[in-house]
Amino acid sequence: MTQLPFLRVPPARVQTLCLAGFMGSGKTTIGTLLARQLAWRFVDLDDRIEEAAGLRISEIFERLGETAFRQIEADQLRAALGRAFELKESIVLALGGGTYAQPGAPEFLRAANVPVIWLDSPVEVLLARCMTMTGRPLFRDENSFRALYAQRLPSYQLAEHRVDSSGEPGRVVAEILSRGIMSTGGREAHLVVEKPQP
Repeated sequence: MTQLPFLRVPPARVQTLCLAGFMGSGKTTIGTLLARQLAWRFVDLDDRIEEAAGLRISEIFERLGETAFRQIEADQLRAALGRAFELKESIVLALGGGTYAQPGAPEFLRAANVPVIWLDSPVEVLLARCMTMTGRPLFRDENSFRALYAQRLPSYQLAEHRVDSSGEPGRVVAEILSRGIMSTGGREAHLVVEKPQP
């Protein structure tokens, strides 16, 4: 009787990739560009939360409080991942600034085999970016900003991958692609554009 040759099973295709990081780290901007490069769908968790609640993030914080917001956030994270797995849809999911810092979030994503990239920037860069933005319910002043950053930093450091996001978004996307995180064992290629369109 002849033996069948050993069959190599290619690594499982990454279908969902999460971007974590503090407010102003570029999760939405970089996530949109990255999804375009990969020909994947981009999902912003904050957008899902607003749709589910029928309120803007700042209104959820004002009217319902942070505890209610975090519950909606957790529900929408599970729903987004469930939808992607069920539909076998490849997505880049931008987490909220505090999502990955919530108890159990890193473990939940690890157990679901969802790679997480921490978009890291120096706190001064984050602060400068957020000074010009509106709709940041947890951005009050520089001291509270720095304190919240320091509080969340240990959670971000649990991410499997870290990429400096202080530079130009196209270069950050190129760095993420160069890491091979979305590698499929060479069986499938992703779209590579020399200079991503905004």
